[in-house]
Amino acid sequence: MKKLIVSLLGLLIVVGLSAQDSTNNRKLTRAERKEIKAQERAERKEQMLAAIKDRQFVIEAYILEDRYGRFFQVSPVTNFVLVDSTEATIQFALPGRIGGWNGLGGITDQGKVRTINFPKKMPKYGVSFEMDVQGPAFGSSRVYVDVNEEGIAVMRFSGAFGARFTMRGNFELLEDSNIYKGIARF
Repeated sequence: MKKLIVSLLGLLIVVGLSAQDSTNNRKLTRAERKEIKAQERAERKEQMLAAIKDRQFVIEAYILEDRYGRFFQVSPVTNFVLVDSTEATIQFALPGRIGGWNGLGGITDQGKVRTINFPKKMPKYGVSFEMDVQGPAFGSSRVYVDVNEEGIAVMRFSGAFGARFTMRGNFELLEDSNIYKGIARF
């Protein structure tokens, strides 16, 4: 009987404490939620712009599309575009392939970033830019990148020698990325 009374008292105390917490946390109005979301979006856009201007970012791809329109689900650890200062690394590795030029079943091209240009009219949400990359495997190439406000990026690559592909993935800061570089054979 004592255990039942102690259990009921404990339950009443817990219910009373949770009721006090819920009265202190009032629900946000729709306008307040909208304002908070707009502030978060503006902060993310500023953070992305700063990373692009500092040339310290990675686009980790989880979908690779070849020039014929075929889609491949790939690992973001081995499929990425890395920009670190003036150096750029473009790597893709197809799943299930062994070897390849980079030891991962694909190609790793390390080159120089020549320019990064922003369009005259920046999109309202997200960031768009294009960069010119000079590397030994793909030659002189152009990379077009569109990143939405949530950090999801679409990178379209157009290089010399007919190299064209598209990567879809996440825009990450350099210090937050988790990537594995293959061997650059060139």
